[in-house]
Parts: sequence; structure tokens; C-alpha cells
Amino acid sequence: MTATRVASRCKGRKLRLLCLHGMYQDASTFAGKTKPLRGVDADVDFVFLDGPFTIVPPILARQSKRPSAASTNPKRVRCAKKKAEFRAWWRPLGVHQDDPSSLDGDRDVLMSFLREKLNEVGDVDGVVGFSQGASLAAWMCSEQARAELQWSPKLAVLIGSYLGSPQYSLDSGIIPDIASLHVFGSNDHVIPAAKSEQVVDIFKHQETLENRVLTSVHTQGHVIPKCDASRELFESFLSLQQLKLLGSSSISSSASSKAGERENLTPSEALASQRVCAL
Repeated sequence: MTATRVASRCKGRKLRLLCLHGMYQDASTFAGKTKPLRGVDADVDFVFLDGPFTIVPPILARQSKRPSAASTNPKRVRCAKKKAEFRAWWRPLGVHQDDPSSLDGDRDVLMSFLREKLNEVGDVDGVVGFSQGASLAAWMCSEQARAELQWSPKLAVLIGSYLGSPQYSLDSGIIPDIASLHVFGSNDHVIPAAKSEQVVDIFKHQETLENRVLTSVHTQGHVIPKCDASRELFESFLSLQQLKLLGSSSISSSASSKAGERENLTPSEALASQRVCAL
């Protein structure tokens, strides 16, 4: 299980982000889905990981149990191959397991996995996550995660996030010096906006003038938005963080300019200035 890197050509130090996919995705899928958001000129090293657990969506599991003459159809080979690509960071109760204690075992596996990967990929500045990956990324911003992993991100982009199981509680608090961008859809029927807003509220407890909690709400569902407004916001946020952390930014001159403008806004003004991404 290896990390997938997507980096632009650039001399010198680049911003490096750990990218955590959603449930039933994998590193390759997440890289493809975030390509419009990342753009072609983003001067960032994106490190995509595969979750440690292989799972099968319930609908495919039900189909595989049905006796059918079509089971010999070559098309089913493709489906079987794809099952190996369905990954998760932990296996949720009621869907893939019934024993609550098994979540503790999954957590042990995940902690060992994360320590190994963090050691393998080297210096990482932040995390980008979607859905279950965003839930994990939010936990990685907590004081508890810093104590267990001996590492913490300096920035986080959480797309369609939510509060995970008690094993990944944010009760220990969010580390104060983390800048965060929270993106979610007003028409998300998988992870309703209210659940993402719960995560935002917890992050705001540690908000400072230096590291603000930015929120962007699009009008789509449980997706990674592809519109220009979301891409520009993503680029400007990363540009600002690169300026802060590395002292320079070559992501794009326009993104740097917009990042500077956002730095002079209050959190509410920054939110009001964002364009909404429509279908």
C-alpha cells in the first residue's frame, strides 16, 4: 500500500498536503476527483493515501449473493476487480460490522498505519480530506491526535466533514495554530450541512486572527465542487498558507493577491465575499 504523489514542477520547497479520500474511494479515485479543484498550476505536493481497510458497498455485497446465470458474464470480472479499490479509514457500525468493540480494533490498525505513513512520506504541512477522510482529518487536528501521532497539521481543508465515532472524538480540543477551510454543500443529503457546521463550530473555539476558520458553502450535494469559485478559494487559501509557512508562494500571482485580500477580512467578511458554486 503506497502513497500516490501528485506534484507540480517547481524548484525549492513546496507545500505538502496529505490527502484522505472518502469511504468507498481510494487514493487514485480521490486524485481524479480533486483534479479540477487542484488545477494544473498548483505548486503543491499532494500525497494521496489508500485507507487501510478494504470494504464492499452494501449494494455490491447484495448483488454478489444473488444466484444468477449472469454470474459467468465477463462484466462481473470488472466489478470484482473494482472491489479491491473500495477503501475506508475505519469500518462503520451497522454497515460493515455490528460489534462496537471492533471499532477499537480498527482504530489501533489506523493509528499504526498513520504513524507508518507519516514516517514514510516525511515532512507534511497539512491535510485535505473528503467525507470520512475529512472526519479523520478533523481528528488529526486535535490535541489527542498530536499526542498519539507525534505530529499535527498546520492547515486543513475539510470537504463534507462530520463528527466521527467516539474513537475519533474532538473533545480534547483543536490545536490553536491550525488554519482551516471547511467546504460543504447546502444540498448534501449524505452528510447534511448541519453536520459539517458542527465541525466548524468546534474549530471556531480556537480561531485566532492569525489562523481563521473559513467556510465555503456550495449548492451541490455530497461532492467535491468543480466550479471556478471553489477552485479559486482553494488556491488562495493554499497560497496564503504557503506565504505564512514557507515565506514565499508561486502557486499563482492571482491566488496570492486574493489570499492577501482575504487576510485583511474578518471571518464573516471572508465568508460573505465568497461566490457560491451552483450546479
